[in-house]
Amino acid sequence: MPDNPRVREEMAARMRAFHKDVVEKIGRPEMLKVYCHALSNWVLNPNTDPYQIEMLFDEICLGAQQEGLDDWDA
Repeated sequence: MPDNPRVREEMAARMRAFHKDVVEKIGRPEMLKVYCHALSNWVLNPNTDPYQIEMLFDEICLGAQQEGLDDWDA
């Protein structure tokens, strides 16, 4: 992906539209399974940069806290 903010914005919009469409078709619990499977495969891929993995995990944790889910480890 080129280092272009517009390309990144377009990709983010595509991801949001994809998410909305698939959730409407299969539901949130099934979509969560899809995301978990994809993330696990991405993390285990030897070509994935560990720094990027850490950044994504931090973003997920921050998002959970912002949604009031910071007690998810209980």
